[in-house]
Amino acid sequence: MAAQIGQPGIYGGVPNATTASFLYHLGDISYKDEDPSNPAAKDQATIYNAQFYAQYAAYQRDIFAIPGNHDGKASGHDQKSAIVHFVQNFCDPHRGLSPDNKTDHRKAMCQPYPYWRLETPVASIIGLYTNDINGGQLDDPMSDDNPQYRWLVKTLSDIKIRQNEELKALVIALHYPPYSGGANFRERGDPNLGPTQRRGTVKPLAVVLQQAYREANLYPDLVLAAHAHLYQRITYQQTDGRQIPHLIIGSGGHPPIEPLFETCTKTLLERKPPPLDLVLPAGLDLPEGESAKVVAYNDTDFGFTRITIDLNSHKLTGEFFAVLRSGESGTETPRVADSFVLDLVTKRIA
Repeated sequence: MAAQIGQPGIYGGVPNATTASFLYHLGDISYKDEDPSNPAAKDQATIYNAQFYAQYAAYQRDIFAIPGNHDGKASGHDQKSAIVHFVQNFCDPHRGLSPDNKTDHRKAMCQPYPYWRLETPVASIIGLYTNDINGGQLDDPMSDDNPQYRWLVKTLSDIKIRQNEELKALVIALHYPPYSGGANFRERGDPNLGPTQRRGTVKPLAVVLQQAYREANLYPDLVLAAHAHLYQRITYQQTDGRQIPHLIIGSGGHPPIEPLFETCTKTLLERKPPPLDLVLPAGLDLPEGESAKVVAYNDTDFGFTRITIDLNSHKLTGEFFAVLRSGESGTETPRVADSFVLDLVTKRIA
């Protein structure tokens, strides 16, 4: 990624790619060491310096982020509280130098909150916080207030009004994926599993998002998620023919890469080529006449995704660069392992 800042075409891809404007991190920035004999490895300042600032020292662009489930963990001790340090490093209104940064002069970001909206000349990006329970959720399952859901509907409605004046891509970014073809998603996508307390039956994340889209009468052009340590591209098709690419980009660096066909009991199912049907947890059914398929995946390599938006041609291009290890030397050879083009006018994928 750092090399592409100076040479956008160094590893192939779209011929008109330009230097990156910024990096948008989809969460799980920090991972604490669970070894009880190493208490220093739970110190979030140490973790952020080693796993974030040192890792991205060569990446000379701003880095935006939403929290992942590891970044959302809370503790009574600020030193060990991941969400306290996420806010310190990404929600500093003064954009000062974070005390966690012992590596370089990268300043903290000034995002307004763990869920927030970013406006750029070519796209509106709505970043959500989905770390309340297993499978992802926008709000506390024991609360009736639902502030993030209400914020999402209002934000979508505001963008809907503005769309009459300008053409922009609308991107939803979240950590937990709403859909997946992973063999373990029947359990990992079910918000009613796990130890978190809840009142009654909780709707899966995808159902909550679809409800918000319908309420605001606005659907995204692209949905980005992570959490699972692999890459998937899902094409969701609505009854009117509109296609919405959903990407799972969770193979950015933390090992191991997660096999797509491995169940929660670690059983490996038969490996199949795309297109694949989704694996749907209880309570999640696609509306009548709509469909979704996993059209591409990579569960063997680390990698990252580049999004290029050209409003002159009304095209959004996505490219997944897989970083391959070659030979005993361990040299890295990035290559485009998957790509797609979305027409922002017709809402169809080429």
